[in-house]
Amino acid sequence: MFSLPDNGLTMKHDQKQNVCVAVAAGSILLFLDFFSKAWAASPFFKPAVLVRNYFYFTLHTNNGIAFGIPIPLIVQILASAVIISLLVKIGWGFIGAGKKRQCLRSALLGVIIGGAVGNLADRVFFGYVIDFIALKPFPVFNVADIGITVGLVLLFGLLLVDPK
Repeated sequence: MFSLPDNGLTMKHDQKQNVCVAVAAGSILLFLDFFSKAWAASPFFKPAVLVRNYFYFTLHTNNGIAFGIPIPLIVQILASAVIISLLVKIGWGFIGAGKKRQCLRSALLGVIIGGAVGNLADRVFFGYVIDFIALKPFPVFNVADIGITVGLVLLFGLLLVDPK
């Protein structure tokens, strides 16, 4: 089979594609998170039971970090900013590999970062995170939390299956 020598263009194209996928996925998650929280905090929001004692919508403000653990706001903001910076740095190295199979990994990384940015924005602008989805037995959460959790679980699973 005939192949052209690697002149670096393919890797750059794939790397750009992976970055675009990560940015698009993160932007979509951030958009969904922003508008769902705006709805939950609006006068139009009414608590709703979807499945009695199991799944419902209710407005909740979380002044702490995960599971409502109380930590001073400035520490939350600084820690969140550091974690997001580390995710971007680590993610850049792993997206930078420029392999086509990194597309799903790039999307998951974008979703994780998008969720982290959504919750950080709440902390910066409101001093708390807006949560509104209740699914027992879990604490009340939001779309950003879904992106972070599902993204981390799937990314970890992908790395276990194919660590390359």
